[in-house]
Amino acid sequence: MSSTRLALLSAASLAWLSSAAREARADDVGSLLEILEENVVSGASRAAERASDAPAMSSVITGAQLKLFGLRRLEDALNFLSNGAFAHSRMSVPEVGARGVALTRDANSHVLVVLDGMVVNEQGGGAVFLHDIPLDVVDHIEVILGPGSVLYGAQAMLGVINVVTKKATDHPGLHASVMLGASPPLDESGGIEASTADRVGHDSALSLSFGRSFTLLGEPAGAVAALEVDDFEGPHISFPKQRLPKGQDGGPGMDLGPHAEPGTWGGPVEEQWFRRKAGVYLRLDAGDLSATARATRSSWAAPYMDLYENRVGAYDDARNDNTQSLFLTSLRYRARLSERLEGVARGYFGYSRVLRSRYVIGHDPIVPGVPLRVLSPEQCPRGPSGPCRKESLFLSRWVGLEVQGRYDWLGDGSFSTMVGVDGRLRTSAYEFVAFDDLTGKSYGSDPGLTHWHGGGNSRKDEAALGAYVQQTLHPLRPLSINAGIRVDLDSRIPLDYVANAISPRAALIVTPDERVSLKLIYSSAFRAPSFVELYTVTGRLLPNPDGLKPENVSSLEAVSSVRSGAHAFTIGGFYSDWRDVIELQIVKLQAPSVSKYNNVPGIKNYGTNLGYETSFIDRKLRLGVNSTFALTRRRMSEQQVARNARFGTGDEVPITVAPQVYGNARISYELQSGAVSLAAAYMGRRIADQAYYGGDPSNIAPRPEVPPQLELRAALTGELPGLKGASYTLGGQYAFSSHEPYVVGPNQGLPRYLVEDGPTADFALANRLTIFAGIELHLDDEAAGGPAPAAVPSSGAAFGASP
Repeated sequence: MSSTRLALLSAASLAWLSSAAREARADDVGSLLEILEENVVSGASRAAERASDAPAMSSVITGAQLKLFGLRRLEDALNFLSNGAFAHSRMSVPEVGARGVALTRDANSHVLVVLDGMVVNEQGGGAVFLHDIPLDVVDHIEVILGPGSVLYGAQAMLGVINVVTKKATDHPGLHASVMLGASPPLDESGGIEASTADRVGHDSALSLSFGRSFTLLGEPAGAVAALEVDDFEGPHISFPKQRLPKGQDGGPGMDLGPHAEPGTWGGPVEEQWFRRKAGVYLRLDAGDLSATARATRSSWAAPYMDLYENRVGAYDDARNDNTQSLFLTSLRYRARLSERLEGVARGYFGYSRVLRSRYVIGHDPIVPGVPLRVLSPEQCPRGPSGPCRKESLFLSRWVGLEVQGRYDWLGDGSFSTMVGVDGRLRTSAYEFVAFDDLTGKSYGSDPGLTHWHGGGNSRKDEAALGAYVQQTLHPLRPLSINAGIRVDLDSRIPLDYVANAISPRAALIVTPDERVSLKLIYSSAFRAPSFVELYTVTGRLLPNPDGLKPENVSSLEAVSSVRSGAHAFTIGGFYSDWRDVIELQIVKLQAPSVSKYNNVPGIKNYGTNLGYETSFIDRKLRLGVNSTFALTRRRMSEQQVARNARFGTGDEVPITVAPQVYGNARISYELQSGAVSLAAAYMGRRIADQAYYGGDPSNIAPRPEVPPQLELRAALTGELPGLKGASYTLGGQYAFSSHEPYVVGPNQGLPRYLVEDGPTADFALANRLTIFAGIELHLDDEAAGGPAPAAVPSSGAAFGASP
């Protein structure tokens, strides 16, 4: 479908919905309820506005919905409740996609996550781990689709996830909750097996939060503090066994330790599928001053082997893990300088430390005449010494100041200008080293040194500066225009490519009445090369001396929303063009393989988002449906087209991992003292990550792909009888399909143009079933005399406006 046909289709849909809305009129009371219940968002324009007036398509997940469905993780909230976004678990840290696009193993560096104004993405590689979000104190989550760099700068390519926490007035007193979950074991095919106590996985979460309002220096003030501890350990699983490639001496190419059969990869997994997190959060509001801080410490491990994860680590060894420490803080002051002029100043600081550790049994062979560390800074020499630990350390810290001003020219909000400047200093570093596990001595360095003095390393001090302007204009009552542009200068972007970091946006919004909104939006976003992509060098990763272009995406979309009585419809059509995408490509396949980051031609995709919400029986029964239909293709280079011509590949191939059809549906009913809910999340057929090697078709046969996935989640919530301020949650989640679209084991395949015949594929497993139960206790002065307000979601909270 061409972009012209897509525009005509979108225009016809908007016209039909507009005429239908004019024919359907509710009474005055119903109209008022519609307006009050419409979602309010602030992430699209950096100012509070109705979702129908925002210059982007968005969906809102409220804190009440999270409790209603028993949701404890942001990735589950996206899959079950958002419109257009999705997340894959990958048996490891989840990765987000949107509108049929997902960038494999990008560590979420193409989506911007904002927590109370603080950018959560660390500044070395742009990664963000979704467990860094404290859901227990969340007021609402705005999922804003499409390029968002015009106000936020780099990385907002898929969209912006704007998380807003509760103020003390909305979270008074002490809140304590415990959630426990259990999952049965899985066999090699992903089927559920009979359970014994030592084979069952667990998923537990403990949270403690406190909110208090008070007066500080004569100003109304409030503080919210939260502590969360999460512990997930996957159930006992087993992978099919695969033969390991042979080494130069004819024997096994590696020793995977005592949990693996010699010469093979696979078998039972008991130790190495876990995710653990401890985090604290603090928010202080005092008049026009707001301060926030977030600190987390997390660790996780995935049991599978591929080209990226546990490539050399011992099989099912708990010492193969990843840890991250993150600290964020922000101080914001808002000043009303005059009746028409308002200013905001925000200072912020962040620190991230990620350590990846692998326990290695089989040592690397020593090449005669070649000194240690020349082949690889992680080289672990074969000899009489004990096993090695290969460790990779990534550090980043940043400090910045953003100043923003907004001027209302006419004093009535019809013509306002916002300008801002955001300056940031960054320091990023990495280091790779191998240690003798028995002595603690690092190889390839002074034998008297024991830690972080050997191996490859690099450290850079960098700077970034962005300036933006946004103009809103209401020339006529039903018509509004939102236009803006941002220019970013970044030390990672060569001056020749600065034009790629200019991010415009223009939105034309028509609201014939309060029930109908029609939008036409053009927007652009970019992502600068990360420190990891520019400067990381190992024996298996080559540098790029000419630098890298920033990635760029442009999007054109049309969106219509209609509210009629208790019904709300949303339809949107979009077309996106991705250019100069940065990808890790394999330069040399034969062992030892060598890779390099390069710009590749890009991606084009188009499709539609649909949404519908309604309620019945005095708004006690609520239903919602979201769906996305997309067609996403990856463009191939001229060299790739030529070398794959004999296979009839053409000049485009499908994108991997991302579903092209997906969505969710939910229904809930409010009982006298609680609620019952059911949600479903669907993802269509997905092509596995190793079906293509940087665009070149793989020789894995048949083409690796996993069948459609349907997940159901049911929950029952309510008050605990006889115990004031206490509530419970009971429920379960079940996945019908057993696999994720990621190839595991040594059989990763090769480009088909090099080796035409290849292996079959095994896939990462999905956690099929989890049964959960939780208790929440709310204590404050008001709750002491009656039921806790948090025990039962309010009738307007499930799909209505956030507080």
